[in-house]
Formats: sequence, structure tokens, C-alpha cells
Amino acid sequence: MNAAQSYIYKFGDFSVDAAKRLLVSRDGEAIPLTHKAFDALLYLVEHPGTVLDKDELMQAIWPHTVVEENNLNQSISALRRALGESRGENRYITTVPGRGYCFVADVKKAAALELIADNDSLNAASDPSRRIGSHKSRLLIILFCAMGIAGLGFSIYYLWPVVKTAISTTPDIATPIKPIMRVRSIAVLPFKPLVVDQRDEALEMGMADTLIVRLSNLRELIVRPISSVRKYSGLEQDAVAAGRELSVEAVLDGQIQRWGDRISVTARLTGVGDGKQLWADQFNERFTDILAVLNLISEKVTSALALKLTGEEQRLLTKRDTENAEAYKLYQRGRFYLNKRAPEDLRKSIAYFQQSIALDPNYAVAYAGLADAYALLVNAGAPARELMPRAREAALKALSLDNDLAEAHASLAQILIYYDYNFVGAEREHQRAIQLNPNYASAHQWYSELLTALSRHEEAFAEMRRALEIDPFSLIINRQYGVSLLFARHYDEAIAQLKNTIEMDANFAPAHSTLSLAYQLKGNYAESVEKLAKYEELSGNQQSAALARESFARGGWQGFLRAMTGERQPSNWTPYKVATFHAVLGEKDKAFAELNKSYQEHETILGLVKVDPRFDSLRADPRFAEVLRRIGLAP
Repeated sequence: MNAAQSYIYKFGDFSVDAAKRLLVSRDGEAIPLTHKAFDALLYLVEHPGTVLDKDELMQAIWPHTVVEENNLNQSISALRRALGESRGENRYITTVPGRGYCFVADVKKAAALELIADNDSLNAASDPSRRIGSHKSRLLIILFCAMGIAGLGFSIYYLWPVVKTAISTTPDIATPIKPIMRVRSIAVLPFKPLVVDQRDEALEMGMADTLIVRLSNLRELIVRPISSVRKYSGLEQDAVAAGRELSVEAVLDGQIQRWGDRISVTARLTGVGDGKQLWADQFNERFTDILAVLNLISEKVTSALALKLTGEEQRLLTKRDTENAEAYKLYQRGRFYLNKRAPEDLRKSIAYFQQSIALDPNYAVAYAGLADAYALLVNAGAPARELMPRAREAALKALSLDNDLAEAHASLAQILIYYDYNFVGAEREHQRAIQLNPNYASAHQWYSELLTALSRHEEAFAEMRRALEIDPFSLIINRQYGVSLLFARHYDEAIAQLKNTIEMDANFAPAHSTLSLAYQLKGNYAESVEKLAKYEELSGNQQSAALARESFARGGWQGFLRAMTGERQPSNWTPYKVATFHAVLGEKDKAFAELNKSYQEHETILGLVKVDPRFDSLRADPRFAEVLRRIGLAP
């Protein structure tokens, strides 16, 4: 690149001074760029409207050097942030799939001195009274330029530590800078690979997951959970745009790559409001030191955010759950598959957690992960009597190793509710989990579900709203808020909440199932059947969906109910669900027979029987009181 050119390029709200290597906004503010990001910008504005192949761009920016394509992607992402482009915008730079990039804004090019002269001549020509003073104007302009250069020199001299950070030849490596405003919310995005062809998604996601867990222990900070940030794993994801979507004030992201027994990590903290870098650093260590790297990143982020930590928070921030790097790697792979939630992925997560524990039998969080995997597999349809005792054993082992582990307390609480029907013990464990980690969204959600089961609806709403404050984009939490409203008999509010959830993701099957129930309770049977059929379709049960639609078309609501309890009833339906249809039909004996089966199989949903409106016709029957007594919910 030729840095000696004396041209100024103007486009949109910006101008580029090629000689001074400056990107300047309309209000005159210099926008910091790394050397290579500026080189990329200069080459783009020199070729506006031209599709530039990636190979051409890399050769122009890194002449005589072999670099990975990801370096170009990172430079383009940095440019988009600097130019204020939001995700999906193409005001300045557009990506041409399979080719490269194109600068699409109109660009005006002029020599720096010519630009001043041309402006002066145009003004004089348009106003004859000003021609006499044109020479004087030039003198004034030159004087102001001289003053500006002097001022720039003064600024560079005193602000060099900051400027040097912004234009460093290393990739955005900086020292901590105290933020202008207090940051109270942050998102940690999945780390990206340095070499795309050798990416390790489990390791990349695991870095973010571990940092999220650590930072979540800080009471001054709201940290978006892994469920909210998992979708931002794209290689060209703009961190600032993601931060805006997540409604946070700062974003932590970076790159990671393992090279044999070495690991390279780059991390940076960026303010979402102005896109300015608050801190960045690079680490090149042995893989066995990855936990030390995580400690350093956690400490430097809290320092950059000027957070005041208690002694306990400082301990939790740098706490090492294991000293075995390979056990940590296997644990993160377990977490990676656990978060996918599909039955086959849950089984993979169980295998990885077990391998991790084999390497470090004292790895408490690995036992907690194992407990969650077993419990979630039961929710997906696996037999509770086989897996829930294993989940309980894993959760208790985790607590025996680390009684301050919030995740293990919350996991044990779920087992106590939905398998042991021990509601008193479950409430104690949930309260302990929230005390240990107030930012653990799942603990608030699960505690809310318990409060709903106990008919303490206002308390349940408060806990669910707190969960949504921490994780507003969680489909599961949004749907469960709809369930809470539904079982509190706020049907219209439940419908509105469930519709909002479906707007977030139209393919999220559980929301359609709950909306079907809401329409049923409102007496809108046609919508109820259609939403149930949609749920079955999204769950892969095409025959069940067809049966629902056909039976309703032939026999209306009663015909549908008969089909759902007859010989052709969906094979994947549980005794509890079948019991609800018998209850609605007024077939009490059959309903209680199915509820007894549900109790014998330890169905998790049986814990909600006390507040389920579908059983209203059974409440006066002494057998219903007996069901409540057996599961510990009798008055």
C-alpha cells in the first residue's frame, strides 16, 4: 500500500486522509483503526463499485506475506464496526458470496490541497462580493490548517498511549481503559478460530461458557447466558451489532486456536454504545495453562469495567474447578452437546462428562453437568425411573465436592420436584442456588416453576421476570412464562406471551403446544387443534398431526377428544396427557387410572397437577385429593 498519497476520499458521513492515514467522521472525530484495517479501507475506497476478490485484497494488504483468509474477515469486520454498520446493513461494504467484497458507497476523491482551493473557488464564484477577499481567505485557511496541525501534534504527544493502542500492528491488542460510563450488562460471544479450517467449536464455545459462568458470580454485572449468545458463532459476526441485539452495554469476544500443546487466545472488550475498545490482550501459552488464561481474562475484564469485587467474588472469579486441562476440554465438549438439547446430543454429553470425571474424579462441575444431562434426557422422553436416580447421585456427588456450586443445587432441586415430589427440599435448594449466583437465569426459571406448582403465582411471576431480565432472548424461559400465566388462569396474557415467543422462533415446538392449551381453555377449539397439529409436525410426528386435523374436521371437538383417547392416539403421548383428555370428556375413572400410571412412572409434569385447569372436573372427587397427598401437595 502506498501511504504517501495525498488524496482525501469522502463518502457518506466519513472522509479518509490517505497521507495522514486517518478515518474521520463528519463531526471531525478521528476514528482509530489498526494498520491493516486502514489498508483494507484505503484499497476499497480506491476501487469503489468494483467487486474485489479476497485473494486480491489479501495480496494488497499483506504483500509478500502468506496469511489466512480469516485475517481479512477480521479486518472487514473491524471496518464495519468503525463505520457504524449494523448487522445486515450494506451502506458501505457488501459481501459478495464466493468472491470477496465491494465498496458500494459513492466516493469523491480529491488531492488534499486541491480540495481546499476548489472549495474556495466555488464559494467565490457563487458570491462576487467575496472574490476580492479570496486571497485573504486562503491565508486564513492556511493559518487554520497550521493551527490544526499543531493541535494534532499536541494531541498525539499527550494521547499517544491511547492512539498507539488503536493503530498497533498487532491485532487490536490494548491496555485497559476505564469506561466513560458504568457498565452493568455484558455479553460474552463465542470465540472465533484463528484458522478456519482447524476450528474447534466446542473449545470456542467453551471459552465463552466458562467466562460467562465466572462473570455471572458478580452481583454488579448482568451477564447474558450461553443460551442467548450461542447463535453468534458466525465467523463474520459483528460484535457490536450482536451487543445491540442482546441489549447490553459491553461485549467480550476474541479468537482461539490450539496448536498441538500450545494455545493462542486473543480477547477484547468493546463498548456497545460507541464501539470503542475498552481492553484487549493476547495470550500464547501451553494448553495446560488454559485455566490460567481464563483467570487473567476474567480479572482484566473486571478491571477494565472498574467493578468493585467482594473477597468472595474475587475468589469465585479465579476459582479453578480442575487442574487437568484435558478434563476441562472434555467437560466443555459435554457442555457443548448438553446445550444442543436433542436426545442424541444429550447422550454424547453424558459420555464426555463421564470421560472428564474419569480424568479428574473430583471435578464437581462435571458431575453437575452429568446430572443435568440425565434430567434433560428424561424430559425428552427417556424413562425417569432409570435415569433420575443417576441424576440425583451425580448432583449429590457434585455438592459433596463443592457445596457452593449453584448449578448443582439447582439441579438437585429439579430432581426433588419432579422425581421425588419433595417440594420443601426443592425450594430450599433453589433458594440456595440463587443466593450463590443471583445471575443464574435457569435457577430463577426453575424456582418460578416450583412456585407455580405450589399456587404461589405472584412470586412465580416475579422469579420468571427476573429470569427474563437476565436472559430476555431465551425461548425456554419465554415459553415458561406463558405456562406460569396459563396455570394462574391469566389466559389472554398467556396467549400474548406465547405468541411473542413464537415470533422469536416460529419453529420452537413447545410454544405451539402450550398455545394450543391456552386456546383450548379459552374455548377456541379450532385454533387449539391446529396449534397441537403444528407442534406434532415440528416434533417430527406427521401421523399425529394428520390425526388431529382429520378427527376435528370429521367430528368437531368431541371427535378430536375421542381420537386422542382411542386406539389411534399418538404413541408418544404420556399417561398424564391422556388423563387430561379423559378429564375434559368427563371420564373420571379413566382419568384417574392414567394419573395413577403417571405417578408410578414418576412423570415430571405430574408436579403441576394441582394447578392444571384441565383437571377442574376432578377436584371434588376424593381420589383427586389422594393424588395430591401422594405427591406431597395436599392442603
